[in-house]
Amino acid sequence: MRRGFTIVGLLVVIVIILVLYSLTFESLKGIQTGTAEDGSAVPASKGRLTDMFQLQQLAQTMTLSGLGGGELFPRPSELTGDVEDDITASVYSLMIAQRLVSPESLVSPLDEANVEAADYQWGSWGPRDGAAWDETFAADLDDLTNVSYAHLVLYGDRVAHWSSRKLDSTMPIFSNRGPRNGEASEASLTCHPETGRWTGYTAFGDGHVALLQDISNARRRPRSGGVDGFFSIDDEDRHADAIIGFTSGMDAEGPTLQWD
Repeated sequence: MRRGFTIVGLLVVIVIILVLYSLTFESLKGIQTGTAEDGSAVPASKGRLTDMFQLQQLAQTMTLSGLGGGELFPRPSELTGDVEDDITASVYSLMIAQRLVSPESLVSPLDEANVEAADYQWGSWGPRDGAAWDETFAADLDDLTNVSYAHLVLYGDRVAHWSSRKLDSTMPIFSNRGPRNGEASEASLTCHPETGRWTGYTAFGDGHVALLQDISNARRRPRSGGVDGFFSIDDEDRHADAIIGFTSGMDAEGPTLQWD
């Protein structure tokens, strides 16, 4: 029996290539057209390129791994049944355990926090034995962190966006960390030490990555009206807003957020 490519198979491959190309092209345009506070062009640098590609890898890996199936992205509580496990350290440790990302790809060369790539304990991955990820993986901005990037806080109605169902081009999923309450400040390690200005890359629910050059651009306009900032909780009732950060604790009352 002869085996070969089918027309449908080739079409699927072509579609995937076109999707990846379009997402990469948009990100590269962001680098080429970036502007500084005085209006001058933002020079491309190794650090900026690394951030862009690593956030792009995060978003596209999550999206393509569940494309067509509408599956949830890795979420610790789905394995344990305990929402207290949906904290930053466990979320990223589970991603590594499932071979979706590498420890090195979670560290930004521009991060001013005490950050280093994890020496991951691969033997910890054994769901059948009750061990779902390496619990020594750190995400503590007051001490040591093995990850640089913020993620969508997994609590309330916003959890629906932590999947390949929504593909919302306005909902941030991963990002360079931002300042507390979305207020630019020289005191935050995420902002420029002299100007207090924040600039960062954000990966959205549909997989595209954008360069946001001011904290005022790190927001969306939800259908319900108003303004939804990426680094502040704006919906205390349903928790349907966009907020990306580090979660050091989680319980039935909501998340405990940690900032630089």
